[in-house]
Amino acid sequence: MVDRGSIPCHTNGAMDELDQRLITELARDARQTSAELSRKLKVSETTIRRRIQHLEEQGIITFTAILNPAKLGYNIIAIIALEVDLGSIDKISESLALCPNVRYVSLCTGNHDIFIGTWFHSSGELTQFVKDYLAKVPGIRKSETFVILDVKKDEVGWLRSLELGASG
Repeated sequence: MVDRGSIPCHTNGAMDELDQRLITELARDARQTSAELSRKLKVSETTIRRRIQHLEEQGIITFTAILNPAKLGYNIIAIIALEVDLGSIDKISESLALCPNVRYVSLCTGNHDIFIGTWFHSSGELTQFVKDYLAKVPGIRKSETFVILDVKKDEVGWLRSLELGASG
């Protein structure tokens, strides 16, 4: 086995080929052991552990459980686009982030100021959220709700790069 542990993980901010292959393998199955990854990538287990630790420390990868909303009884998934008073955007987005049915909050440009991703057990719950909660939040001028019918691709964490880029 060639041990590439001494090769820098990044060159001018770009990942090297080993990091890219490691991330690809982890994206396929993050529960693979260092021994399995070592065999597949033809490097030592020590190198694998060191690389994973470095990628985590740099905020490039993170390990988390991914929930399946349908298996938890959330049958309605909706994206809600909001137009808000710009002076209230931070207060509104922070308030929305505390709502248990809100799974995602982002500020954006264009015709809408905030997008939220939501999960609900029923369309009645979604209706109640829009009418009884959103309609009463000061500073929200308009909302547009998009109910998700089917998901063809869901690359978990694809927006994480924006979050990390903005904060660190």
